[in-house]
Amino acid sequence: MNSAVVGVVYLAVVAALLLRLRASWAFVGGAAVLLALGQLSPEAWLASAANPSLLVLWVLLIAATAIESRFRLESLMPRSGSFGARLKLLLGTGVISTFMNNTAVVALLMAPLRRWAPRNGLRPAVVLMPMAFAATLGGVVTVIGTSTNLVLNGLIRESGLTELSTMDYLIPGSAVLLFGALFLSWAGLRLFANHGQHSVAAATARAYTVETRLRPGAPEVGQSVERAGFRQLLGLYLVEIQRGEQLIAPVAPSEMLHEGDRLFFAGELGQVDELLRSRTGLALPQATVTAQAHEADLVEAMVPPGSGLEGIPIRESQFRQRLDAAIIGVHRQGERMRGRIGDIALRGGDLLILVAGPRFKERAQETRLLYVLSETQAPHPASPAASIAAWGSLALGLGLVGLGYLSLLAALCLWLVVLGSIKWLSWGDVRRGLDPELMLMLTSALALSGALQSSGAAEQALDAVLPWLKGSSPAMWLLSLLLLTATLTNFVTNVAAVVLMFPLGFAAVQGGFLPATPAFLALAFGASAAFLTPAGYATNLMVMGPGGYDARDFVRLGGGLTALYLGIVFFWLITLC
Repeated sequence: MNSAVVGVVYLAVVAALLLRLRASWAFVGGAAVLLALGQLSPEAWLASAANPSLLVLWVLLIAATAIESRFRLESLMPRSGSFGARLKLLLGTGVISTFMNNTAVVALLMAPLRRWAPRNGLRPAVVLMPMAFAATLGGVVTVIGTSTNLVLNGLIRESGLTELSTMDYLIPGSAVLLFGALFLSWAGLRLFANHGQHSVAAATARAYTVETRLRPGAPEVGQSVERAGFRQLLGLYLVEIQRGEQLIAPVAPSEMLHEGDRLFFAGELGQVDELLRSRTGLALPQATVTAQAHEADLVEAMVPPGSGLEGIPIRESQFRQRLDAAIIGVHRQGERMRGRIGDIALRGGDLLILVAGPRFKERAQETRLLYVLSETQAPHPASPAASIAAWGSLALGLGLVGLGYLSLLAALCLWLVVLGSIKWLSWGDVRRGLDPELMLMLTSALALSGALQSSGAAEQALDAVLPWLKGSSPAMWLLSLLLLTATLTNFVTNVAAVVLMFPLGFAAVQGGFLPATPAFLALAFGASAAFLTPAGYATNLMVMGPGGYDARDFVRLGGGLTALYLGIVFFWLITLC
């Protein structure tokens, strides 16, 4: 195996990730290049897919899909907006995230929190970003709390070393969750109490640019904008008119309206709904839903990071056929999207206004292409006996794992059997839980990391790039691993960060500079310190639009949390050296 070739491919993958190429393309592409060059065997690539840590992750994703609909989170909302109530909310979020996918936890909590905050005199921004950060903090309390920890265990296992266990994470993870929740409860209100608009009720609303067109024979045709009443709309204003290839902006009150004009209105969800119901001369550009637009529900939804809709222009995404809904407005990271709806390529975190058909809810749940924000799906009823069987079997299985009678994979597989027997799990849940793109990405990432170590490229890079570290104290090694991984994870995904930094941690262990446990924990905790940028973690992007945040808000709240988080972790890891 040629270490120079493997090293160049590895650096190309790093560059691709920093340039915001989709992680799956970067890792799969890197592994494919090594396969084509004869530096990676097909057997080694396929063997990575059977890594026990990845198998545990697949089982957890299936289980999470099954139990998401069983959570009754509305009843868990505190009865006030006090400091203690907010602390209870954040700690509860973290505890749930210790065994449930962080993205799913944030998705389930967003809609209830957006209703809870105004009722208690708070802006949603006060709790949404802290809630997302608390979910991330909860993920580092257990080995199954986040995919990062499981991927790291897979890398450790591939290297022939002893994997980390929940007991390794429990004390430092619990400390960062407790002190992090205290900080977020205080700082969230201090930083975002006056965030956004001037009234608490209005703070839940976001302005959209909605595309409409004038129907043939509409009463407004041939009238001026002012005479047609488009200048006196409460909560809305006419942004621009598109007439063929001509764009009219700003729109003068005397501008005459023509049949087929595309009118773009900016406003809030409630006003948009009223406009479409009261102005029968206006139609939506999507012909398949125009006839039902005045009767159909308007739904607000979000494109989750990693959705199959990302990067595809709306007109090419078959959105209507896949989801039985049509997009009439898009809002992205604090900005109203302008121009024709069909030309917009969706991104993770985009907020959408949809005209929903009768099968929309069912299809949204099946495809998981969107998270619905404007309403919450009613939880499936569960009998007390079924709940006891589900959660009792999980507790029993984890207890047997702790006592050494079962492996974690075996315990979780048996738990899936119990979930299936009480009808909490269906084959549809299995299909939705297994993400082929994620499976291929992680398998390729493990294969790429294994090739890097087998070729000796990691050791050569350590000798060439970081000679000053080789004679450093364990404290300097730990600090370097923490800071480098934490910096990287805010610009690439957390899984990518731990995969890219693992060779350095492994070299530190192999060279005798650090014990294995603190070295690998530094990677795990560093890779989860994604609090400084919206793109650092999927949950950050998810709350950006609903909370009305911009990139500076993540630095303001995430900067203090990052310093506290890394300080606690560093102090603990030093005691292990």
